[in-house]
Amino acid sequence: MFDRRLLKSGQVVMVGTSLDAPGGMTAVVRLYQAMGLFERWQVLYLSSYDTPRMLAQMRVMGGAVLTFIGLLLRGRVSLLHVHSASRGSFWRKSLFCALARLFRVPYIFHLHSGEFPVFYRDECGPLGQRWVSLTLCRAARVVALTSSWRAALEQIAPSAQITVLGNPVALVGTLPPAPAERRHVLFLGRLRDKKGVYDLVRAMPVVLAQVPQARFTLAGDGDLAGTAALARELGVEAALHLPGWVDGSDKDQLLASADVLVLPSYFEGLPICVLEAMALGIPVVSTNVGGIPEVLDQGRCGILLTPGDIPSLSQAILQLLQEPARGEQLRLAAFERVTKFYSTTAVLKALDDLYAPFLSSSVSGQEF
Repeated sequence: MFDRRLLKSGQVVMVGTSLDAPGGMTAVVRLYQAMGLFERWQVLYLSSYDTPRMLAQMRVMGGAVLTFIGLLLRGRVSLLHVHSASRGSFWRKSLFCALARLFRVPYIFHLHSGEFPVFYRDECGPLGQRWVSLTLCRAARVVALTSSWRAALEQIAPSAQITVLGNPVALVGTLPPAPAERRHVLFLGRLRDKKGVYDLVRAMPVVLAQVPQARFTLAGDGDLAGTAALARELGVEAALHLPGWVDGSDKDQLLASADVLVLPSYFEGLPICVLEAMALGIPVVSTNVGGIPEVLDQGRCGILLTPGDIPSLSQAILQLLQEPARGEQLRLAAFERVTKFYSTTAVLKALDDLYAPFLSSSVSGQEF
């Protein structure tokens, strides 16, 4: 059971991207905040990245590092929890981890990137690989989003203490009713090749030939111009809507109107949009990469494809638009699974269990 006395002499410092920035990682942290984790464990959030502009990056990162050092010098940090992707995100977070080691403060390295093994293998030289391995192995805990990612991280850092913790999703209570007819296909994420966006546009002509009323919404930032140009080239631009990045109530409205969620990615960690669709009873078509097969229970809760298989992608979308019984089977199984393993209640309990061993020595001391 959680005991607030554990935090009398220190607090949890959490480091990640600005909570105003788009992306799945910040969506997870915002949900942590909404479900009460920050108040529950006196979490102080430091943003290490805000915008891609270099001067802004230096200002935000520099301010976060100086604030963290000041807290360490005053003994105000009992636990560091960093949220990391690959590349620049990792290098920034590894600096906070190094400072925590210097001050003998335990840290949790929470990995969200589906491309981390590629980053480690192909983009880090020998020194970089040793630094990655050191950062993970010296962590009090490394958080992997699924058991498959734990296995991948064990190859990079065999002695790391790895815990599997899925992303949370807010549940609506009961499964919404199925639509009378399925016509709206939704994609949520950055518009780029690694997300399979161009594959989805190339699948549209086959779908529209059999279901001319189908409409496709590809919501996200990135290559809107290139996506629109490809749709024009294929003659399907009239069926395509590109609203840009959506969040908040706009995102809620899109999900409420969606009949199928499609995420044909080449790399993923544990995509929030898949969990959100499962929680709302929206059948999912996705690829067998990263943590997606585990979340979809190897295809029991959604249709799994090989990345780049455009004919199969077209047929999977058609199946869910034309066969209501198949869609109903998948959405019932998905809702049951997401309720059991990925609810905010389940994830909050897991976070309590993750934090408590490293904060139990903080019983004495004074309140902030």
